[in-house]
Amino acid sequence: MTVAAPRVLVADDDPAIRKALGIILAQYQVREAGDGAEALRAFEAEGADLVLSDLQMPAMGGLELLRRVKAADPTAAFIILTGAGTVENAVQALRLQADDYLVKPFNVDEVLLACERALEHRRLVLENRGYQQHLEARVAEQARQIEGLLVDALRSLATAIDTRDDYTGGHVERVARYAAATGRELGMAPGELRALWIGALLHDVGKIGVSDLVLKKPGALTDDEYQEMKRHPEIGAKVMASSSFLRPGIGAVLHHQEHWDGTGYPAGLHGEEISLQGRIVAVVDCYDAIVTSRPYRPAATDQDALAEIRACAGTQFDPAVVDAFLRAAHAGFPADPDTPVLPERGEAG
Repeated sequence: MTVAAPRVLVADDDPAIRKALGIILAQYQVREAGDGAEALRAFEAEGADLVLSDLQMPAMGGLELLRRVKAADPTAAFIILTGAGTVENAVQALRLQADDYLVKPFNVDEVLLACERALEHRRLVLENRGYQQHLEARVAEQARQIEGLLVDALRSLATAIDTRDDYTGGHVERVARYAAATGRELGMAPGELRALWIGALLHDVGKIGVSDLVLKKPGALTDDEYQEMKRHPEIGAKVMASSSFLRPGIGAVLHHQEHWDGTGYPAGLHGEEISLQGRIVAVVDCYDAIVTSRPYRPAATDQDALAEIRACAGTQFDPAVVDAFLRAAHAGFPADPDTPVLPERGEAG
C-alpha cells in the first residue's frame, strides 16, 4: 500500500522563498501561503503535518501562527524560518513547542534535516498517543470483564443464600432492582447506586450464620430463635467488611432491619443515624416480603403492599425514602440502561 507523502504548509511573504522551499521539499505535498492569516485558514481547512513559517509576516507573524496551529493540533510539526533571528524570539518559539528555528539564509541540507526531525517527532507522538489509547481501551475492557466476573460471583452468592428460604426465590434480585430504582429517585450518584446495588443484593448474606432450623421454621420463632435471627445483619456486615469490593455496600447489610423510630435492630438506630442504604433496603425488603407468598400467609396485592408501606412512613420507614419508593413503584421500577451496576443477567457488567 502506497503511503501518502507528508503534507507541508509553507508560510512566507516572499514568493522567492516559497518557490525555493517548494523545490527543496519536492518529496512532500507542499502548499503555500503568503502570510500567517492565509496559512492559518489553510491549516484549519485542510490541516498539515508540518508548517514552515517565516517569523515576520503581514497580518499574522510566525509566533502567533505557531500558537494558533498548536492550539488546533498539538501534534503538528512547526519550524520557524527568519532572517532577523534573536535569542528572545528563538526562546519564545521553543516555549511554544516549535520543533526548530532556522536562520536565513539556510542551506538545502539544513532544511531537509530539520523537516525530517520534525516529522519523525510528530510520527512518534502520534504513535505513542495511539498506543496509549489502545492501552486505555484494553485496560477498560479488562476492568469491565473483572467487574462482570465479580457481579456474577455476587449473584451466585446471593442466590445461594436466597435458596435457603424456599419461599423467597428471586428475592434478593428483586430487592436490588427496587433499591436501585428508589436510589435514582433520590438522586444518588452512580457510585452511590453501585454501592447500594451491591448492598441490596447481599443484604441477607448474614443468614449464612443462621441455622436452617431457625431460617426454615414455618411458624413463629421462639425468643431465643428470634435472637439468633437478629444476629444476621452484624454477621453480614463482617462478611462485607472483609472485601474492598463489597465494603461500600455494608450500610445496606448492617442497617436494613433498623427502624426510623429507633425500634429496629441490631443497634436501635434512629432517623438519619441509619445509613441511606439501610433506609432504602428496609423499605424495598419489606415490600417484597409483603407481595411474596409465605407458608403462614398468602401474598398481598401490590396495592395493599404499597398502602402498608405508606402507612409505615415516619415510624418504621424514612418518609422521604417511602415517597421515592412510591414514585419508583408507580414507574414500574425501571432498570436504567446507563447504570453500570445493574448489568442484565449474562452480560459482562
